[in-house]
Amino acid sequence: MEAVLYICHGSRSKEGQKEAIAFVERLSSSISIPIQHICFLELCEPDIATGVERCVRDGATTILAIPLLLLAANHAKHDIPYELEKAKKMFPHVTITYGKPFGVQHDIISALSAMIEHADAIMLVGRGSSDTEAQADFQQIAYLLQNETNIPVYPCYLAAASPSFSDVVTSLSKTANHKRVAVVPYILFFGQLLDYIHKTLQAQQASDVSFTLYPPVRTYDVLDHLVEQQVKEWG
Repeated sequence: MEAVLYICHGSRSKEGQKEAIAFVERLSSSISIPIQHICFLELCEPDIATGVERCVRDGATTILAIPLLLLAANHAKHDIPYELEKAKKMFPHVTITYGKPFGVQHDIISALSAMIEHADAIMLVGRGSSDTEAQADFQQIAYLLQNETNIPVYPCYLAAASPSFSDVVTSLSKTANHKRVAVVPYILFFGQLLDYIHKTLQAQQASDVSFTLYPPVRTYDVLDHLVEQQVKEWG
């Protein structure tokens, strides 16, 4: 019997956890696979091994493990495969296929573009990673978004890479070139990172630049289609 295991990053924020669960519930309602479960790489439960165990308990003999991650960085390349290999040893009779993160998707970029209004600059805010491939993908997304919107895009990161989000906010708040900046978090869920972005922008309220914070990526229906397509290709 087939199963889909959705692997989320995990968050210390209760709101972030609820967002992930709600997102998976939305996905699962449109996917005709009999067994579907959610698990987390870190910070909250259930973990990956427990997620696999629950699929097997419900009768799964083959599992598609989909990492619900925007980019292929260290978590997608190393941490999740490591945990899945341990699960395979626990259940050697079960076939586990590892899916793929969303990656660079023109459909996501088009959804971002359609959402942005009345802006003369865009800050594209990534979580950040030391993985050079993930950084290159993020830069490509920024480039494609700029081409689609014809608005200057300033990519930045919350951690592990530069330029930093705070530095770009400070720079743009002092420039005379832009007055209306769309702040687009390239992050899946609400949580502590979004709280930090919001607080940083609030500190700039006295500047002549208007910063408008947009919702995280998971709010766009295009993600549902991309997951459905991955499941169809697997089946």
